[in-house]
Amino acid sequence: MQVITWNQFLEKGLPLKNKSASFTVGVFDGVHRGHQALLKKIVSHNVDFVPVVVTFKENHKIGSGERGAGSGERAAGEIFSFEKRLKMFEKLGIGITIVINFDDEFKKMPGENFIEILYKHGNIGYFAAGEDFRCGYQLDTDAEIIKKIFLSHGVPVEIVPQVMEDSIPVSSSRIRKAIASGDIQAAEKMLGWKFNSL
Repeated sequence: MQVITWNQFLEKGLPLKNKSASFTVGVFDGVHRGHQALLKKIVSHNVDFVPVVVTFKENHKIGSGERGAGSGERAAGEIFSFEKRLKMFEKLGIGITIVINFDDEFKKMPGENFIEILYKHGNIGYFAAGEDFRCGYQLDTDAEIIKKIFLSHGVPVEIVPQVMEDSIPVSSSRIRKAIASGDIQAAEKMLGWKFNSL
């Protein structure tokens, strides 16, 4: 798996060797069962497409007061470190990961601008988004808007339903709460990974 920065992506695009790409975007903290459903979509969509993940080095969704599980190298509140997430992506068959630093300039970008940039530079042939996904300044762009943008360019989009556990969507925040309460078994069930297997 190749890892490139957002700036490298903007300057040079992707090393696709004339292939199209299957894209998805997210923080993917823990790469839990819901994330895996999304990643499997882009890996299996078309064997001739390169599966590409756009993610963030820092998890901007969590506060510094939370604690996660795993090694001490992770930031406070993260389920797994950034390095571990990259290993999981590779294990699941991702070909390229684009890494964004969530700085002041990026966080003010409207979601529609972000999606148009992905389209312009990514040679995207397919895009998968979780049904609850939102991006952009003040989360101004949801999965339906993303679908409309890509369809206007002729790019098919699949909105992937949330994965449920006990009739409640699997989420990173639920997993962090299970870890904080010492219920590692429940956390691993939602993750789809064993902590000691990674």
